[in-house]
Amino acid sequence: MSQTPVPQARQLARLGDDAALLHAPQHPDCTLRSRLESFVHDCFADTYGANVRQFMPELLGLCQQGTLQAGVGIRGGASGPLFLEHYLDQPVCDAIRQHTDLPVNREQVVEVGNLAALAPGAGRLLIIALTHYLATSGYTWVVFTGTPMLLNSFQRLTLSPIDLGPADPVRLGEARLEWGSYYATRPRVMAGYIPEGFNQLQRRGLFERMRYQPDYLQTGLEIAHDCA
Repeated sequence: MSQTPVPQARQLARLGDDAALLHAPQHPDCTLRSRLESFVHDCFADTYGANVRQFMPELLGLCQQGTLQAGVGIRGGASGPLFLEHYLDQPVCDAIRQHTDLPVNREQVVEVGNLAALAPGAGRLLIIALTHYLATSGYTWVVFTGTPMLLNSFQRLTLSPIDLGPADPVRLGEARLEWGSYYATRPRVMAGYIPEGFNQLQRRGLFERMRYQPDYLQTGLEIAHDCA
């Protein structure tokens, strides 16, 4: 019997000469996936004393000269309940509609989580790259739970997500105990209109300035070797 091949990590984009945006599929034998999970876990443990054990279906990593600098996870809204819906009194689409009066369906929504970076600058680079990727992936709204430090990164990029309310740890029950001091930062549930964010970054010339070269707009994607 032939064995099912292990899904390969993929390079999604190049950033300049020495950095890349990589994609790790959800598979236990994907080396990059394991490295990204460990990276996210260790960053949250170092910063908050948290023990993060749940990860998004798709993980992306920002790699520079063979070293992971930042990581993030994404989950499509159509795949099922989102983690941050624990904090909301209604489905995320209804929450967005309540604040914007715009029609929203789950296929348009993507949740971002597991965001970790070695430095704020690496986090901002990942936000820029992720905005481009999501804008070309058919999503209209991005939702996430943001600490003041993360929201400051959005402000520095002149991005203005919508505040949907507090991320109350009581909603998680006993699971909140694994998050260390994370909730002491008083994180908020946020939503961003992706086309507006993409246009804002493009107007500022940030994609060009960082020499962002997406591979996902081409026919095929390269197998990633840098951080795998």
